[in-house]
Amino acid sequence: MIVMKFGGSSVDAPESIERVVGIVRSQLHRRPVVVVSAMAKTTRRLLRCADAAAAGDLDLPKAHSILNELREYHHQVAHAVVEPAGHSVLEAMLDRYLGDLTSQINAIGRDGRLSAQAADAVASYGELLSSAISSLALDRPGDGLEAPWIDCRQVLVTDDSFNRAKPIYEETEPRMRRAFLPHLEAGRVPVVGGYVGATRDGITTTLGREGSDFTAAIVGAALGAEEVQIWTDVDGMMTADPRLVPGARRIRTLSFGEGLELACSGAKKPHWGTLGPARRANVPIRILNSWNPHLERGIGEGTLIGRRNPAAPPGIKSICWRANARLLTVRGDGPGFQAAVFAICERYRPSLQVLGVRAEGIELALDLEDRLFEIRGALSAAGDVQVGAGRAVVSLVSDDLAAHPELVEQTLAEIRALDAASEPRLVLTGSAAPCLRCLTSEESAPDAVTLLHEKIFHLHPEEPVG
Repeated sequence: MIVMKFGGSSVDAPESIERVVGIVRSQLHRRPVVVVSAMAKTTRRLLRCADAAAAGDLDLPKAHSILNELREYHHQVAHAVVEPAGHSVLEAMLDRYLGDLTSQINAIGRDGRLSAQAADAVASYGELLSSAISSLALDRPGDGLEAPWIDCRQVLVTDDSFNRAKPIYEETEPRMRRAFLPHLEAGRVPVVGGYVGATRDGITTTLGREGSDFTAAIVGAALGAEEVQIWTDVDGMMTADPRLVPGARRIRTLSFGEGLELACSGAKKPHWGTLGPARRANVPIRILNSWNPHLERGIGEGTLIGRRNPAAPPGIKSICWRANARLLTVRGDGPGFQAAVFAICERYRPSLQVLGVRAEGIELALDLEDRLFEIRGALSAAGDVQVGAGRAVVSLVSDDLAAHPELVEQTLAEIRALDAASEPRLVLTGSAAPCLRCLTSEESAPDAVTLLHEKIFHLHPEEPVG
């Protein structure tokens, strides 16, 4: 069996959902489970609505205006894709969820504040609505396709770290097997929303930004999937952000470590948490384009993330960058110092990233806006911590950096030629995959990525990498 996850841009309009129905139909022989995100920009609008409600009477009309827009949007899309026989079920579902959402917004307005728990409750309705609509759109018994809806809150058990909840795998995986396997064995296509879970006590939680990818990997690992497909609006993972570098090339294959390092270094896909459960269960992740889905003709092969491909030629796989990174230096010399720092980095991934191990200590980059006080406190238990100014971090990632010194020297030469003051760092420990990182200013980072890409990937510009 496979897991097929569709992002917000794949379910944001009637024609998009019909395209998803066609893609799922083409894969029925592989026994799919479908995971969907909220419709495009819905989560953002829901949280804006909650913020407006928390502001009190002054902004409550704005909150209700956003609610009405969301109601109209979901009604319009749903009625266009659900067959008339399903309209009564559709109306009951929309009335229930949109009514519950309105009650949540009114409660926030009365309280005059937006707690993390309330924000998760509101944000969850994007995935609840889109998954229920997608289930009804796919469910066409007359054509031999049944697509039961699974409530994500009933199968994904998390802790109570609202906005960034962590799955409790030992409870989640048995629930998922009980919920999904009978449907798969009966030839049905279960549909579930991503991003959303619930605590043991049934309180709604979310997994954080792009958490639907994470959900798909958790489902795939629990069910022993052949692969997890992440359907998005690009042809796969690229050698650089194509919005910044128009000549960016598709990457054929990545190791789990390379995929994780890229996800933590600024790459758009996949969600960093996706690689953990997939790697543990050895379930490959494939990034695919729902606008270019011709799997049966081998066109839409995308990017496959899995065990390292020994046949791939050595080379840099991708260049990416993170803005607004604060530089931290941790000094210590006691036994287990490095191991303690790397363990803290793992705990706070992807916010905290290893830059290098130098004579003066271990250098780290921290998202500028993200939990500085908390993370500094954790690091202080391992050594002395110095906090530096905000910079941008450019990362060049490849497993081959560990075994090919000539590749390291070539890449270092390109970085130094670009900026003699950049002080590039080779990172072989404390990260998911070997990488070269350099610090630069926010203003010069886009040019640095563009020029490095031109230097490193100038040969065979039309061919995929890896």
